[in-house]
Amino acid sequence: MPWLEFFFLIVSILAIVAVSKFVLMKVFNIKKVKKKIFSYNHINRTHRIVDWMVRITAATFYMIFMYRLYFHDFSMNLLLFIMTLIIALESFVRAFFEWKYTADPKQSILSLGEGITLILIVLGIIQFDVLHRLFQ
Repeated sequence: MPWLEFFFLIVSILAIVAVSKFVLMKVFNIKKVKKKIFSYNHINRTHRIVDWMVRITAATFYMIFMYRLYFHDFSMNLLLFIMTLIIALESFVRAFFEWKYTADPKQSILSLGEGITLILIVLGIIQFDVLHRLFQ
């Protein structure tokens, strides 16, 4: 049953992120912008280049850390935190370009909120040792 609990954890994380974005939209009166899931919504050419540099760097780090996790004594919590920082970095890059180069800079608040929320959730997971309790 740990996989079912893991699935519940992922769904809970996605729900918390969605609720936090909804609250930020209401508090700061931000209009909802339709975006496709898993699409490349780049603001401009520079954003596309920086975003791809972050993604390629992230993929390289993921491979290095996965190797260290499997073949050396590397902390799963540290891997989780580093992966979260890289995902949050993508949100922060998007927030910067939304703030600097779009007609509606308030959208950057949502991207910042998403990155900060993810970091806080993962810190909570690490602090309360949720993964160890889940898979013991």
